[in-house]
Amino acid sequence: MRIVVTTPTGHIGSKLANILLDRGNEITVIVRNPAKVKSLAARGAHVTVGEHSNPDLLGGAVENADALFWLTPPNMTSHDPLGEAIHFADEGAKVIQKHPELHVVQLSSVGAHLPNGTGPIAGLHATEERFRAVGKNVTSLRANFFMENVLNSLPTIISDGAIYGVVPGTTKAPQIATSDIAEIAADQLVLPPNGHRVVDLVGPENISFDKSAEILSRTIGGSVRIVPVPGEALKQGLMKAGMSLELAELFLEMEEALAKGLALEFRGDEKLTGRIRFEQFAKEVFLPAYREAGKMARAS
Repeated sequence: MRIVVTTPTGHIGSKLANILLDRGNEITVIVRNPAKVKSLAARGAHVTVGEHSNPDLLGGAVENADALFWLTPPNMTSHDPLGEAIHFADEGAKVIQKHPELHVVQLSSVGAHLPNGTGPIAGLHATEERFRAVGKNVTSLRANFFMENVLNSLPTIISDGAIYGVVPGTTKAPQIATSDIAEIAADQLVLPPNGHRVVDLVGPENISFDKSAEILSRTIGGSVRIVPVPGEALKQGLMKAGMSLELAELFLEMEEALAKGLALEFRGDEKLTGRIRFEQFAKEVFLPAYREAGKMARAS
């Protein structure tokens, strides 16, 4: 099959592109910096340079394609994050409208059934709505809480042994590894198009954040704990790390929604479950990243 992959340098897109190539598909990747996909190009991927928010560029890429994987890229410094997400969705919809038979697999999120009150997830709700309005075959993958999200807390885990947030440690979520999301996305892209579908993606266990911290502690041979903080403190910490005020406020809204059980709200047509448990993720992904981050911290 001929498949177009957006954001091929991220946690999910990079894994997905390699899986599709492993399975013998012909892929085109859309990327701003072609140097970052040299390994994919060496494996035979076609490279289109630019932003997939450019409808002319995206239209050219999907001209003879069977399927499109769409992921709206985050912009941590944006002063209008929802506006940017909606702009991406509007431009993508222009292309999908011209190629109604194209099978679009869009990465969405748990909570995207709600139009607001979910922080940046509201942008994915808007994307789902716009794509379904113009596309004949649109599959929205509502992924649950990424296991990889804990990597954002590496600096404070190293310095304080803590993961700070407003979500209580007792809160549970069926966390899912991005490698499982990529595998499921690859499966969905090659399925025969089947109209509009919403698929909830979850991990194999409903695990509390306290429990995941216990697993991380055992994995690194140290202490990792969930430390609740006031919302304002979290917002200031995110901004100190380089996030814009506007996005930090949206992240706080999302965390507050997670604290109220958003991760357990399933509204899809079906639910698919990944294979990787948090303990495996901790050993295979978190531990190497923790060790590398520790080396860099000691060298600085």
